[in-house]
Amino acid sequence: MKNIIFILLLSTTIFAQTSALSIYEESQKALSEGNLELAGEKVKAAIDLDKTNDTFRKEFDRLNGLRNKMINANRSVQDGRFDDAITGFSDVIASVPNAVEAYYGTAKAYEGKKDFTSAVKYYKQSLSIDPNYKKSKISISNVAKKLYNSANKDYKNGNLESALSKYEQVLGINSRLYQAYFQMGVLQKKMGNLSLAIQNYQSALSIKKTFDKGWYNLGLAYKENGDINNAKESFEETVRLNKKYYKAHKSLGEIFIDLEKYENAILSFKTAINIKPNYGAAYHAMGITYAKLEDYNRSAESLTKAVDLQPKEFLSWFHLAEAHNKLNDCEAAKEAALEAIDLKKNFGGGWFELGIAEYCGGKGSKNTSINHFEKARNDRDWRKMAEYEIDRVRNPEKYEG
Repeated sequence: MKNIIFILLLSTTIFAQTSALSIYEESQKALSEGNLELAGEKVKAAIDLDKTNDTFRKEFDRLNGLRNKMINANRSVQDGRFDDAITGFSDVIASVPNAVEAYYGTAKAYEGKKDFTSAVKYYKQSLSIDPNYKKSKISISNVAKKLYNSANKDYKNGNLESALSKYEQVLGINSRLYQAYFQMGVLQKKMGNLSLAIQNYQSALSIKKTFDKGWYNLGLAYKENGDINNAKESFEETVRLNKKYYKAHKSLGEIFIDLEKYENAILSFKTAINIKPNYGAAYHAMGITYAKLEDYNRSAESLTKAVDLQPKEFLSWFHLAEAHNKLNDCEAAKEAALEAIDLKKNFGGGWFELGIAEYCGGKGSKNTSINHFEKARNDRDWRKMAEYEIDRVRNPEKYEG
């Protein structure tokens, strides 16, 4: 009977030890997969089956120490002690290379330090271990947004190089974020890099073809780069996508001026004004176009509206003076020219039109008009025209017949 009991006890012990060893092996497998919590639970279960096993106990103590490091590191992130957190998570990763939570925690710490490049690196490492780890996916998206907003802030504050670097980092995280390409285009245009601006606008539009603002800014860049045909196509695509885009209608009208399609230009300006009745820039451009058609009454009418809406725009006053001079309304021309001069005293065009108005086809003061032309002559852009008028006033007989 005693032998039977002994055999049963021995069998039970052997079975328990075998089961404990099997569970311990499961814990090591869990550990190799980066699951520290499950590994700890398995070791504890193994100890419960084989309480005398010193190896199990040492492993339990080691895993418990790593678990405490994880807890303390996560607490450090919450408390803003980011360097302490990084050190703690690093210790865990050294022992458990596939610890997804430790990589995620490290990324969170770097994000707290605003080291977004390192943060994304560790978020991506966690995803290389577990591609379905949702917290890292969400965090990467949030980092991209933070970087994008930070880049926009730098741009507004004039920190262009910093903004450019951050937009590039954003695209390194999410290459489909068309807004980052667009902002890089805006920035490059501001820096005078028109070719790069055009490339970035095109990249944005390759991702989102219906981005009307992208087409509009692409058109502006093409125009500034001297590519009138592509500018025209870009503005036409803008208004095709958004018929209410009044700025694009105005810009398209200016392209028609360059192409000497003045009637088309006027239609574009009228469309812009129908959308935005107080659009002074469109009235200004329409006034210039009517002058090219030598319809000076309509030119003066449009420019009068322009200066009503934008009284500080010296060029509108200048062109209004020009239109009044063409209509031989010398007093109205004087008033408009004086307004242009008050707004910009060194602008030769204002003095030139004031000289024309003062001379008034020979009915006014020659000396006063010459004085005005002399002031216009100080502006090198107006020098030749001013000298011609001075000679014409002094020697009218040369220009008769």
